[in-house]
Order: sequence, then structure tokens, then C-alpha cells
Amino acid sequence: MPLINARAEEISSTAPDVVLPPDVELAAVLPTLGELAVVAVEFPKFRDGRGFTIARAIRQHGYQGDLRATGHFLPEQFLFLISCGFSSFETPVEHEPAKFAAALAKPRQPGQLLRRSLARAREVA
Repeated sequence: MPLINARAEEISSTAPDVVLPPDVELAAVLPTLGELAVVAVEFPKFRDGRGFTIARAIRQHGYQGDLRATGHFLPEQFLFLISCGFSSFETPVEHEPAKFAAALAKPRQPGQLLRRSLARAREVA
């Protein structure tokens, strides 16, 4: 899977020091953050928003290293990932890096992802 930065440019791959699952106990990880160069946060599916919360908490605790999103996320979520503090992205195989670059070029429409998610939830119900 290609690795890109917040400008959707492909970058060289560096293995993460730790990969955090969505159910991680952050209290156990926070004391060691200063020793880690690359922290990856796993998104098991694009509807699982716990990775956003984890990223925000890690940045609020002063982590300055590379915070990487990995797993299943959508190009439409790219700006939200960046705003939560992610700095690199292991793009899912089903979405080529160019789609993430295109997401940066689109004017931001607040709530667009929320409206789409609510519409899908209504279809299921």
C-alpha cells in the first residue's frame, strides 16, 4: 500500500514503532510516546471513528512524531484525518493516492460526510 503525506505526495516507507488498534488503552501508551518516531493508528473499517479520537488524544499529549493512519479510510475523510493530527497515511488498496490528492483540491463542505453517513444509516434501518 502506498504511503502518502498530508499533501497526498508519496513518501518512502518507514515501519511504525507501534501499531495501535482502535480499542487501545491510551493510558498504557502515553508514557512511551516520546521514545517513538512513528505511531500507526489502525482503522479496521471506515465507519469506525475511534482512530480520530486516538490521534487527537496523542497530539494533545504532546506527541510530535509521525502519526500514521492505516487500514480502511476514505478519501472523503482525508481532511478530517489531517485535522486530527495524522501526518502520514498508508492508503487502502481500494483507493489510489490520486483520490486523496483530489480530496484536497475540492472545496470543503462541512457536514458532507455526516450527511452521507446518516443517509446510509437510514437505508439500513
